[in-house]
Amino acid sequence: MSILAKFRLLPASFAAYILRANILSPKGKLYRILRFVFFKLPYGVREKIKRPVDVLVAQIGDNHLKKKDLAKNSNPLDISWSEFEGNILSNRHNFKGVFIQELVIDWNVPLYQRPQHIASALGKLGYLVIYRTDNWAGDDVEGFREVAKNVWITNNRNVDRIPSVVRSIYSTAYANSPKSIEEGGQRGVLIYEYIDHIHPEISGEAENIKRLADIKKYAFTGGADFIVASAKNLYQEAVQAVGEEKVILIPNGVDTNHYRSSMSHQIELPKKFLEFGQRFRVIVGYFGALAPWLWYECIKELAIMRADIGFIFIGPDYFGGAEKLPKQSNVLRLDAVNYKILPLYAREFDVCFIPFKPGEIAKSTSPLKLFEYFAMEKPVVVTADMNECIVYEEVFKGGSAVELSTAIDEAIKVKDQRYYKERLRNLADENDWLQRAKSYEICFRKV
Repeated sequence: MSILAKFRLLPASFAAYILRANILSPKGKLYRILRFVFFKLPYGVREKIKRPVDVLVAQIGDNHLKKKDLAKNSNPLDISWSEFEGNILSNRHNFKGVFIQELVIDWNVPLYQRPQHIASALGKLGYLVIYRTDNWAGDDVEGFREVAKNVWITNNRNVDRIPSVVRSIYSTAYANSPKSIEEGGQRGVLIYEYIDHIHPEISGEAENIKRLADIKKYAFTGGADFIVASAKNLYQEAVQAVGEEKVILIPNGVDTNHYRSSMSHQIELPKKFLEFGQRFRVIVGYFGALAPWLWYECIKELAIMRADIGFIFIGPDYFGGAEKLPKQSNVLRLDAVNYKILPLYAREFDVCFIPFKPGEIAKSTSPLKLFEYFAMEKPVVVTADMNECIVYEEVFKGGSAVELSTAIDEAIKVKDQRYYKERLRNLADENDWLQRAKSYEICFRKV
């Protein structure tokens, strides 16, 4: 059989790879072939061999590609649009559907948020997920990069052209507009994720609020095929606007495995964190954004009232919130901790805290941290307006510093009770992100 005849028996995508490799140096050819084979392996296998592969491609990778080929990528395993189209998208029939997360937040940020969790869960359920980024704060992808099972982050605009997909836009994402949503001609089924009221304390300056209001108006006047609401208040508002058949209530959830994993205890926690914990019989802890919607006046009053308790706040400063924390000796503030090791810190808490100030933000927020606290079997104390939290009888609440002090004492009494911890564990299981992601399947049926 001739070489050409043998070549015709190869899979079309691999044949294209060999043809393209002919314009490369010998090492460039080897690099292309190895990369093709690597991305044909199951995700679990790729994860196990990723480290040695990284070393190999660093030696024979993009430095050996000719200039006429793709520009050098920041990561040697980033692939181009043509490679993604030929190797991954061409196999879309093997996936349950294609989900595109439009610009909202970089994938690689210290605090994982709802978009990353939903994307990861959909990937685990067998969907192909394309997560768009502009490399704003933590990403550095050039082309496409797989970051979780079936989940690819990208800065490539060609994803606008992919037909028959489900696309998601967030009520908090300034980068989108009605015009940008309609560009490309292959919009597919559009989901509007209504996760917060549009409010200056969340959205910032007037220009941001205007952009978000324009997108919301577009979604609420027929632009979106579905509106996904994260809280009951938001759900009811959306139902009044578009009807019950187009609105899905999907609160936030938790990656239970992450918060229960036997994470390496060789990671050394900060000395000031450990020493602070040793000074107090009880530690009340919070992780999340230090934002304007926290009830700083009440936190200060509570810290003064309960000098016997240590209060720890872990998270990034948001619009100057960190400066509003009380400067008390029993209050410790740490910067944001990477999501990958956050459970190691939170396990040191005796009681977990969600102190949102009274108002619409508190009433309409479904905090991720509630279920993350549950997964660690920690009692939770919240302020009284947090409707999405106080529906659980296991949660303790207070509408003032005095009431919160009492709630903390009640939480301390049960924190080690086996039956109570089992109830928290079960609540976390019922609110796992995989369960949440299954609620999106109705959107794919419309595709």
